[in-house]
Amino acid sequence: MRRNRAEQREHNRRALLDSARHLLATQGVNVPVDSIAAAADLTTGAVYSIFGSKRDLILAVIEEGVHEHIKDIDRLGQSDSGLPALLDLYARQVADGIDDDFHEEARLEVLLVLLCLDDEFFRRQSLRLQHLQRDALISLFTGRPVSDGSDGPSQRRVSGDEAALIASSLLALSSGFLLRGIPGDHMDLDSMVLACANLVHLIGDGPTGHGPTTVAER
Repeated sequence: MRRNRAEQREHNRRALLDSARHLLATQGVNVPVDSIAAAADLTTGAVYSIFGSKRDLILAVIEEGVHEHIKDIDRLGQSDSGLPALLDLYARQVADGIDDDFHEEARLEVLLVLLCLDDEFFRRQSLRLQHLQRDALISLFTGRPVSDGSDGPSQRRVSGDEAALIASSLLALSSGFLLRGIPGDHMDLDSMVLACANLVHLIGDGPTGHGPTTVAER
């Protein structure tokens, strides 16, 4: 069936995002625009018509990955699990996604780091996207029972500050495992899942827990 104009534009946009993601991961940020367009079976004019610039196309690739991650986090919010189970579910969800395409995920992670080092525009955009992911995780964890099991009125729940601490640690931990897996050409997914699950110990345990341990308290 023939596509209308809006459908054709969305089809072209999707094709360019897919080709750009693959070529950026395999060839780096210097991949020519015409190579991206050719891989999508389009002209370079389509790139500029839909995205405006190569930089905006790269940003769109990065943003799409972040927004998919946020959707995954939001889906976890439908669970009534306590913090330990949520941490385990999140880590396994991330592991499943990375294991499907480790090389591409790892290379795009490195690419973003390099872009942030060299380009103030990408540094600002990366910070914005990090905040979006962190906010989604804070929303997921805040108010959850600290322990799995009983959900009565005496069950201590995760505070906003505690959720923020766990969210920042969780993002750094999963990203660190991804980057450390590059020399060995594979990520230690089991270790990552275990490490993420153990972030529950960043905060107090049980209804009378004492919250995060500060440096001064150690």
